[in-house]
Amino acid sequence: MSYLEYVRQAKATKKFKGVLTSAIRLHPTKSELWLYAARWTLESEADMNGARSYMQRGTRFCTRSKELWIEYAKLEMIYLAKIVTRRKILGLDIEEFSETLANLEEITDDIGFPTAEDVIAIPDFKTHAIRPSMIEGVKVDSEAVKDPMTTPALNGAIPLAIFDAARKQPFFCPAAAEDFFDMFASFTQVRCLPKILQHVLNSMMESYPGDSCTCSCYIRQPVLGIDPMSPEFPMAIGPTLDRLKEVMATAKSKTELSKKIKVWLERILGLDELDPGIQTVLRHTIRKLE
Repeated sequence: MSYLEYVRQAKATKKFKGVLTSAIRLHPTKSELWLYAARWTLESEADMNGARSYMQRGTRFCTRSKELWIEYAKLEMIYLAKIVTRRKILGLDIEEFSETLANLEEITDDIGFPTAEDVIAIPDFKTHAIRPSMIEGVKVDSEAVKDPMTTPALNGAIPLAIFDAARKQPFFCPAAAEDFFDMFASFTQVRCLPKILQHVLNSMMESYPGDSCTCSCYIRQPVLGIDPMSPEFPMAIGPTLDRLKEVMATAKSKTELSKKIKVWLERILGLDELDPGIQTVLRHTIRKLE
């Protein structure tokens, strides 16, 4: 990897491509190489199809790499989020979308890719993860003008296909499913998010009923994507607390589930200017979980 980075920084593009190709051929099961190739293709060539091709081939070889599969699904979600943003700029959608701007300060990850000016704040599972800024130069106008209601790809078909394929891989387990769920949940800009989250939750309830990961996702679902400071949050927290009472009676590990929900509620309590009434309710809930 260090030699690849050296050649890349030297801007010897032809040499870099040759070395990268040779490295992938020698080590096709190294997920970090496929991810590196996809990142470079996005950032240096603004080639979404090329990056997608690397990820597709990588997942065929790296059937035990949870991170690569999640990054592939995240890549497609970033692309969908960019299309949503572009449609709004073009005036094609009149609905209000939730938008989060990342800090516009220079950040450099462990392999030297600059990650400034992210337009969508997405949590990264690893420091070398694909970031929204990497597809900044990718053109999406041809996709943006399509009707999202009649275009499967704009309705989450690709991320869902990746998730369904991931379910058949050796790494898949309740924790992996929850990681997919949390990654998807961070893309509040994507209109088909409720559909995607429901699909993931349905699969978890089918395969892992009563597991703490499944229960955690089920409990949190009603408030996902809702700003805790918004008027809608108090209305959504009610069903969430109802679900908590419901699943506590059937969860396989009440201790494990309590820990998960407690951490989540404490994170909300840590927000500045949270409504005092909501603070009281959440603190009471946490005491009951202890």
